[in-house]
Amino acid sequence: MSTLLTKLQALRQELNSILLERDVAIEAALLALLTGEHLLLLGPPGTAKSLLVRSICERIQGATYFERLLTRFSTPEELFGPLSLAALEKDQYRRITTGTLIEAQIGFLDEIWKSSSAILNSLLAIVNERVYHEAGHAVPVPLLSLFGASNETPEDDSLNALYDRFLLRVTVPYLTADDSLRTLLDLPAQTASATITLDDLRQAQAEVAAVPLTVDTREAIIAVKHELEGEGVAASDRRWRATARLVRAKAWLEGEQQTSSDHAEILVHALWSDPAQQRVVERCVSKVCNPLNLEAVELEDAAKDLFDSRPAPDTENLTQALEPLLRQLGDIHTRLEQRINSSPTQKTFRARQALTKVEGWHRDLSQMALKSLSRLHMAPGA
Repeated sequence: MSTLLTKLQALRQELNSILLERDVAIEAALLALLTGEHLLLLGPPGTAKSLLVRSICERIQGATYFERLLTRFSTPEELFGPLSLAALEKDQYRRITTGTLIEAQIGFLDEIWKSSSAILNSLLAIVNERVYHEAGHAVPVPLLSLFGASNETPEDDSLNALYDRFLLRVTVPYLTADDSLRTLLDLPAQTASATITLDDLRQAQAEVAAVPLTVDTREAIIAVKHELEGEGVAASDRRWRATARLVRAKAWLEGEQQTSSDHAEILVHALWSDPAQQRVVERCVSKVCNPLNLEAVELEDAAKDLFDSRPAPDTENLTQALEPLLRQLGDIHTRLEQRINSSPTQKTFRARQALTKVEGWHRDLSQMALKSLSRLHMAPGA
C-alpha cells in the first residue's frame, strides 16, 4: 500500500470517528476530490453537512477554502467579489477576487438552491470548464471540487444544468443508532491529526486516472444502464462518462490495482435525479454489482413494512399483537447476520446498515411491548 493511500485512508478513518454515521458522505466527498467532481449533500439542518466539508478541507494543507450561505438576496459579489472601482475609472470591468470562490480550490455553497438562477447558472463554466468569464475573457480558476448542501432539490428547471454537474448526490439524515447518540453526547473537541497536502491530492488524482478500467467493469456499467432504462430512470451522457472516473477512484481508495464490477456499486450515488429514485437506483446497481446489497435492501424494506404495520399503543392485547411482528423482525435480523458473516467484509457495508435499522425497529417494538405489560400489571385488579 502506498504512503499516499495510507494517508487518505487515515484521513477517512479519522473523519468517520468524529462524524458519526457519515461514512457514505465522507467517502463521497473524498471521491469527489479524487476525481475533480462535485458533491451535493441533501438533508435537514443540523446533520453536520457543513462540518463535514470544513473538516475535510482543514485536513488538506495548502488548500484555499471558500464557504457561503446563499439566500434569495445573495448577489454575484458574494461569490465572485466586488467590482474594482479603480478599473471602472479606466473603463475596465474587473472584479476584486481575493478571498472569493474564484481563487478557491474547494468551495462550499450552503442552501445552494435558495439563490437566483441567474447567479447559480453563472457557476456552470466554473464547475465544468474551470474558467470564469469576465469582460469577454475566460480566466482559469483553481477549483478542485464544489460542495453544495440543501434540504431539497431545485424546483426551477433552469437550474437542471447546474444540478447535473453534481455527479455525486448523498442524502444525510439525522442519527439513527442509540450508540451514535451516546458517543455524540461525550464526543470531545477534535483536532486534525490526519492530513494531506494539496500536492498529495493532485498526485492521488493522477494515480486514480491511471487505474485500469477492466472489461467486466465496463460491462457492469452497461448492465446497470440497461437495468435503469427498464425502470424508466435516465442519466445524461455526461454522467455516464464520469462514472469511469468514479469507479477508478473507488478502486484506488480501496487499495486495488484495477477496477472490478464490485467498485461500480458507488454509482448508487451518481445515477438518481429525484430522491424518490434512490431506492430504484440502489436496487438496479446492487443487482449487477453486489447481490448482497440487493438482498439487504429487500430485507430492510420488508422489515420497514412490518414496523409500519405495528398496532396503535392503545390497542387491546398489544403485547400479543406485537409478538408476530417481533418474531418476523427477528428472523430478518438472523438472516441478515448470517449473510454478513458469510461474506467478505468489504462487501457488507450496506448490509450492516440494514442490520442496524432492523435492530432499531425491533428494539422500538420490544419497548412498546414492555410498556404494555407494565400498564397491565399496574392496572386495578391485575
